[in-house]
Amino acid sequence: MPLESSVSSVTDQDEDFSVIERLADAIRIEDDARIGAEDRLRLVQDLYEGPRKCQCCVNWIPEIPPFVDLNPAVAEEPSHPLIVRRRVMRGEGKAQVNIESIEICNPDVRKVLFKVFDGYDGIIPEVKYLILRAPFRQFFWRWEAFENAIDDEQNEVVKAVLIQLRSIVRAELAEAFAVTKELVSHGIITYKYLWTIFPPGEIIYDRYDDSLAGRFFSVISMSVPPPQYTAASYQLTSISVDWNGHDFRYQYDTRMLMSFRGTRKISALNVVPAKYVKDGDRVRALCIERGRKFYANAGLHYKAYVDDDDEESDNDDAPKKRFERRIVLDSSGDAGSSRDNLGHFLRPLKDMKQSTYLISQAPVDATPPGGHRPLQTEEENARNNWNGGPPGWGPPGPRRAPPGRYPPPGPPPHVVEVQSPSPPPMRSARRRRPSFHSVESTNSDSDSDSGDECELTEEQLLICNSKMHGYCLREKDWYSFDVDRIRDIEWNTKPFDSLVLPDGYKDLILSFVESQLKEGDSFDDVINGKGGGLVILLAGDPGVGKTMTAESVAEKIHVPLVKMELSELPEATTVTTCESCEPGGGTKKKARSDLDDELTKAFEQAARWKAVLLIDECDIYLERRKDDNPQRNYLVSRFLRELEYYPSLLFLTTNRERVLDPAIYSRIHLTINYPALDVASRLAIWKTFLGREESSVTEEELHKLADIDVNGRRIKNITKTARIMARRGERPITFPDIRNVMRITEGLTI
Repeated sequence: MPLESSVSSVTDQDEDFSVIERLADAIRIEDDARIGAEDRLRLVQDLYEGPRKCQCCVNWIPEIPPFVDLNPAVAEEPSHPLIVRRRVMRGEGKAQVNIESIEICNPDVRKVLFKVFDGYDGIIPEVKYLILRAPFRQFFWRWEAFENAIDDEQNEVVKAVLIQLRSIVRAELAEAFAVTKELVSHGIITYKYLWTIFPPGEIIYDRYDDSLAGRFFSVISMSVPPPQYTAASYQLTSISVDWNGHDFRYQYDTRMLMSFRGTRKISALNVVPAKYVKDGDRVRALCIERGRKFYANAGLHYKAYVDDDDEESDNDDAPKKRFERRIVLDSSGDAGSSRDNLGHFLRPLKDMKQSTYLISQAPVDATPPGGHRPLQTEEENARNNWNGGPPGWGPPGPRRAPPGRYPPPGPPPHVVEVQSPSPPPMRSARRRRPSFHSVESTNSDSDSDSGDECELTEEQLLICNSKMHGYCLREKDWYSFDVDRIRDIEWNTKPFDSLVLPDGYKDLILSFVESQLKEGDSFDDVINGKGGGLVILLAGDPGVGKTMTAESVAEKIHVPLVKMELSELPEATTVTTCESCEPGGGTKKKARSDLDDELTKAFEQAARWKAVLLIDECDIYLERRKDDNPQRNYLVSRFLRELEYYPSLLFLTTNRERVLDPAIYSRIHLTINYPALDVASRLAIWKTFLGREESSVTEEELHKLADIDVNGRRIKNITKTARIMARRGERPITFPDIRNVMRITEGLTI
């Protein structure tokens, strides 16, 4: 039957394998004809499952069981390079036997196979045991290496044993080879043989990963469901490169391959081997470039994050709106702290342990821990549904069930957890990333030496994570950000330049800020303060530019701006302890709550980022203490302590300087009192805001506006409202627009 018709017409797995089974039989016949009877008797010993001696272990015997439909067993040889163990399997009529494992007893043959299976199941060449278990997928995945090892072998005895081993295994893998030849070679696969295209070490691609270009991973192991459980799922365990805030490490992931009927194109699977990815070279290049970006952004970085507008538009050709947010990439902070428990330190992918669960180096007949369990009775065998042989035969079962109860049916366990032994420290595989004062300083680290630096290989860059952990300054929360959407910040110094302050104010503020940035902790030698930071109090009427000063300074020196608000902190509660809690009697009142932890966390986080910390309306926190309000007093004391030890740049703003606690002034290094806006200042502010918009307001009209006593925040809001009105009419902002807005919203008449 031609391949096209067999693929297109299949609705049933049996029909799929009409061609494959014939080809598999031909392979077995070819191998059998090649095997000499004398060679088999000399090189191979067959052992069979015999009468049970205990409940937990299989009793291997050289004679064939009498009720098994098989040719007479071969006579036992004193020493055989190969021992083939066969299990008795229940079936209709007489039972059958299948190969359970092959034990390699010849040390020279083991040495060859150790090289063939290097990296699989943590095999150790120094151990003298080597048991290869059915269904021999490990041979299929390394078949080319196995064939080459046979061809290159010079010792004739070893070569003969390897050829004999190949013939046994090839017969067991005949259908898998037929599938590869008839289906996989044409880009088609069946569910039963998915394992053939996902060997450990294979680079795979997940097209449905939540990222712009999908993601690549490296397979560590595949758990294959038993053949009788056709609805069970394959489980792929894979690794990718991730950053935990301190080191690059491998992160383990699990993916399920769901069952399907008939055949399917490999490229249509949800997870595919890299070589089957459509437009693979382009996708690979995109992911490697993303890996370089991931590597460059590991550590603390102040970045922009760009989101596309996902809302549907009436005009599909219209460009999407892009929203930029400021973020701090910090995988070690807050919710990212759990990432300390990632997997292995980086090492070449070929050196990572790959698990087949089919290679063992433990003695087959070793006594299990706790000793042997007693043999089950005939009645217990019946309860375990074993009816394929007389008493004494049967698979190792569970401990004796309570009378009248049967063990619950269910599949045997087939998913094995990948054990990750702790590797030795690998300094060359670790990369330290620094804190930052500014974007320009993020490439230096005084605490790390050059020996800790490393570069990721191209293969490691390919499997880097597509997301990075960080903090969104606008939403004030932790998120995982798409690496593809992270951008460098386009700094804007116009806000500081357009800040309307009397002569000398901006120079004084910048002088203090630049001195603190340059001198750091030594700044404390000049200005009294224990934290080595700089605390600036900005006092004045509303709308004179206090908050804008802090925001524009942060933009000017290229650092994050962190705003602290009272609503984000838990309410301090007063806890009263009774006399029984205090030795000697009496009561003791303490203001304790989550406030301590949250307040400390907020200051420590801003200090770690070397951010400008802005506490707006600080009089809420630092109002003068009173005897009748211990809760308020505790809040003020906690804030004073944090201010005293804060190591970075801190701005306090207030409209009510006279209500501040007197102790605050010993923690403040610079106080700026903002005067009320005069006509010249208001004129400058009107020009600034209207200059950003399309406007037809004349110079004479601007002077009329400047004569009206409104603060800067109100001017900004008036301009914004006038712009909305003008855009509705698709025209520039006019003086009547502003006049109407001021009359309606401010109650002012020009």
